[in-house]
Amino acid sequence: MRSYTYFIADEFVKREFNSFELNADNVIAEVTAENFGAVIKKALRVYGKNAECEADGVKTRLEEVHEGTKTIKIFGAPFVKRDKYTFGDLVEIIRRLRDPDGCPWDRAQTHESIRSNAIEEAYELAEAVDMKDKAKTEEESGDVMLQGLFHAAIAEDEGLFSPDDIVNALCVKLIFRHTHIFGDKKAADPDEALKNWEAAKAVEKGYTSLKDKIDSVPVTFGALMRAHKVQKIIKKTGFDFADVGGAMEKVREELGEFERASGAEREKEGGDILFAAVNVLRMAGIDPEVALNGTTARFIRRFMYVEQKMREAGLELKAENIDVMEKFYRESKKVTG
Repeated sequence: MRSYTYFIADEFVKREFNSFELNADNVIAEVTAENFGAVIKKALRVYGKNAECEADGVKTRLEEVHEGTKTIKIFGAPFVKRDKYTFGDLVEIIRRLRDPDGCPWDRAQTHESIRSNAIEEAYELAEAVDMKDKAKTEEESGDVMLQGLFHAAIAEDEGLFSPDDIVNALCVKLIFRHTHIFGDKKAADPDEALKNWEAAKAVEKGYTSLKDKIDSVPVTFGALMRAHKVQKIIKKTGFDFADVGGAMEKVREELGEFERASGAEREKEGGDILFAAVNVLRMAGIDPEVALNGTTARFIRRFMYVEQKMREAGLELKAENIDVMEKFYRESKKVTG
């Protein structure tokens, strides 16, 4: 007997029903004239318009099911034969790639070998968001999800934890920290909601001192990101500039100290300049990591324009032609943004 999942139509359309096993048959019963539109809309999103089904016992495709149908049975199929997939399919695909007869590359990976991939994918997602590119944001969001599930699959093979365990832990965390949603706290605005989150996190993590919070900032963060995070923690103690003007004055002070320094001291003073600049951006509500990545991307686009124009002019990219390169670089700002 084929396995199947049975839904009452009014339950099927509810938001909390959002995960479906598409390799098993799904039955949606008690469809009425009132809920038919909502049922079909969600079914098409979940199963796809080409899903094979029965409408009151008559075989058809889901997009051809007509109003008046009382029971819809959507036939399950292996994921290699479907054009719609679920979270469970994603986990199974990753597991299949790690099987003894799976993909040699995927089987060879360890937590350490794919560690840098998570960082790269996170940056690519941030770039897609900055570009306001819907398709790229969707793709990169999936790639970031993949990295977490890949680590879970490796851990599952090692008998440590599974994809289900990380989903469970995440749900526990979200419920515990949103005390203003799932508890008795109140939050009238985003700032108050964040305070509730951080208070719950402190309880969860057992933080008892400022040092505990500082120590929780990963040393593996990029330098700008780590400085930004530490500054945000210290800010809550009241140790901060009165306004962004004070932070900008500190940058000018550090620049002067750098100019007067020599030898090994210049590295220290150079770090002070960057730390002071992070303060300015933080107080202006700007993420320094995002800001610098944006600048680097713009610089690359502009210099590629310079390289193209120099090639068209038959000139080499070298110091002797700096004046021409500067001219093209100024021009590139108008062309590439």
